[in-house]
Amino acid sequence: MSDLEKLKSEVNPLMNTLVSNILRKHGVSKDNVRTLSEDEKANILKMLDDLKAQSEAVVKQQKQKNQNKSQPDASSRSGDRANRKRNRSNKNKLREKLKQRRQQENKGENEEKNGDLE
Repeated sequence: MSDLEKLKSEVNPLMNTLVSNILRKHGVSKDNVRTLSEDEKANILKMLDDLKAQSEAVVKQQKQKNQNKSQPDASSRSGDRANRKRNRSNKNKLREKLKQRRQQENKGENEEKNGDLE
């Protein structure tokens, strides 16, 4: 059984239950339901077909995105490595600057404590 058939078999009972609950909640029964004209029926069916097409397009796009994510190019991999190395070197530079600044601040504080400031 394909995934689509499996999904339909699981969704239909759930959909029927939800629709019947909503109709009961709003007091709709078979006695007070009005009949639809042929034009209204055709419009509803057309709208359903449009929604099906849109949902299938969304599913197709998601599958393509997932396939593209799972198969990255070799060139992008090497580019990622170079970016990582640059980021590491930038981080190391920043760490060194912070160490130097802290050392200068600590040195200044120690000089103040010792009274070495002029």
